[in-house]
Amino acid sequence: MVKDTFKAVFVLVLLFATLSFAEFYLNVGTVQIGNENYMVYEFGPEFTVGPVTLGLTLTTYATDLTTGSFYFGYPGSSTPSTNIIDGINITALGLDLGNVWFRYGRMRPVTYGMGFVFSGYSNPNARTLDAGIRMGTLSASVHVPYQLAQLSTFTFTQSDPVYTAVVSSKISLFELSAFGGVDMDGLREDAVATPLTYAAGISLTTNVLGFSIGAEAGAQMWKDGTIGYGVFGGIFGDFGVFQFVAGPFYASDGFKPWLISRNYSFEKSQPDFGPDKYKSDLGYIANLALTLSPYGKVAVLLKGNFEGNVTLSGEGIINIPAIGGTNGLVLYGYLYDETPFEGGQFFDDNTQARLTIAYPVFAGFYAGVKYIWEDSQWKQTAFVGGSANF
Repeated sequence: MVKDTFKAVFVLVLLFATLSFAEFYLNVGTVQIGNENYMVYEFGPEFTVGPVTLGLTLTTYATDLTTGSFYFGYPGSSTPSTNIIDGINITALGLDLGNVWFRYGRMRPVTYGMGFVFSGYSNPNARTLDAGIRMGTLSASVHVPYQLAQLSTFTFTQSDPVYTAVVSSKISLFELSAFGGVDMDGLREDAVATPLTYAAGISLTTNVLGFSIGAEAGAQMWKDGTIGYGVFGGIFGDFGVFQFVAGPFYASDGFKPWLISRNYSFEKSQPDFGPDKYKSDLGYIANLALTLSPYGKVAVLLKGNFEGNVTLSGEGIINIPAIGGTNGLVLYGYLYDETPFEGGQFFDDNTQARLTIAYPVFAGFYAGVKYIWEDSQWKQTAFVGGSANF
């Protein structure tokens, strides 16, 4: 009896301590895994104590709220689990000891060098393992897209096809970085079109009067053996509320600047995806960002050439403060267009855009409406859940 009482008290103390240091995560949303759409429900604590980060959630997936299948844990494996134990999901696990660190959790954007090859690539539905070392002026890290699918059988599954690594070193007044990645989808025998298989780059930057000046060269190898090359030189500045990067670039046949970016998954799903789509180009890149904490951030990315072709990309989030007892509002917008203003139209068939209006119910949990530009019209959907739904 005393032993059972001690166990109960210990569990309650542990639960109280966990929740005291934790941020509570709650998310309700939709996700596509393979060819199936699921409703996903997640809730649980995530906290950091010293060098350790830990996040646990109870996660369930449903193909339909009433008559569909219901799974615990990630249903992407060949045998999705209905065991409630597999609903216990490690959403974050990290340890930073200074010289050595690792982090498992929701994928963070991948940017290397000056962003000419790898520029903010991300998959919001993936959990990944990132690990690295720091030894004086030398640092190295790897990005491995694997996640725990079933806790009961300790089964892991690939969560995203892109694997990357980077090595950086301080050499005199310069920062030298070499990086590369492989897209496993490009190595599949049944791959659609002519996919990208490998990408690599090297950058060299230095600081002059508060500005970073440098150059980056990259290469992209395709499944048919085509190799495209590109080079960028420019200037970078970070002045707190205002950041920018700008400069000229050259790309040979089969190379596209910014290819492995947030838009990469959409790009490679197109039927004409391949080296023949990207022709030799000479032009300029300009990236401007304005940050007004805590009110939000807006970034605009522009790529053009001297023949008048322009690609426009933008993303922004605005936090409207609480007024009159409300929790305020969050506005989020995203835009990508390879033919802006063509034919006198700002939005056309080539435009990708969405606008989210979200009401923060409580910390990390929102209810809102999302407008998506699709088939030359705005389509409206409602959602509840975390910021991953934006």
